[in-house]
Amino acid sequence: SQTGGYDSTACRLRTALNQNSSTGAKAFVLDSTPANEQRYRVQFIVDASGIGLTQANRNVVAMQILGTSIPAGGSSRLVRVTLTGNGSAAILRILAGDTNQASFVQSVDVALPNQAGANRVEFDLTIGAAATMKYWVSDVATATTEGSPTGTFTNLANSGWGGVDQASLGLASANTFYRQNFTNTSFVYFDQFDSRRQTFIGN
Repeated sequence: SQTGGYDSTACRLRTALNQNSSTGAKAFVLDSTPANEQRYRVQFIVDASGIGLTQANRNVVAMQILGTSIPAGGSSRLVRVTLTGNGSAAILRILAGDTNQASFVQSVDVALPNQAGANRVEFDLTIGAAATMKYWVSDVATATTEGSPTGTFTNLANSGWGGVDQASLGLASANTFYRQNFTNTSFVYFDQFDSRRQTFIGN
C-alpha cells in the first residue's frame, strides 16, 4: 500500500509487475468473504494514468469475480475487468459470464472518463437464467446515482457459476505485450474496494 488514497482515504494499493515476468505473475488482493451470493454489488477505484495505456495489444486483468462452480466448457471467472487500450485511450473491457454465448461472455469497452487520474467502477450483478449486471464507470469526483448506470448487461445466463464466491483486485494474467513493455515501476493504483448484497454504494 501507499500513503495517500483517493477521495479522502488514508492509503491506496500500488501494483506493478516485473518486466518480462512469467505468465502467472500477479499482484492483487483477494476477498473471500462472499458466500454463494445471488446478488453482488461491488465498487472500486482504479488509476491507470501512470502506465500510459493506449495500445490495444497490451492488456492485464484488473478485477475478477469468481463463482462457486464452473459451467461446462467455461472458466471460474463470472466477471472479468481488463485494462487495455483502444489506440488513443485507456479502457476497461468488462466481460460478464453468459453461457448463451459461444464465447461464454458478453463484453463492453468503456474508456476511462479520467485518463489522468482516478476512476470509480461499480457493478450490480444478479445470478439466474436471465440475469443482469449494471455497471457505473465515472471520474472519482463525479456523483453517481443508482438509476443512471453507464450501461447494463441483460439476459445473462450465469446460473452455471452458482453464485459469487470471491473477488480479486489488482493485476493478473497480463499478456506478453504488457509484460514486455511495463516494469516494476509502472504502477496501477486501486482503492476503496467495497462489496454488499443489496445497497447501492455510489460516492
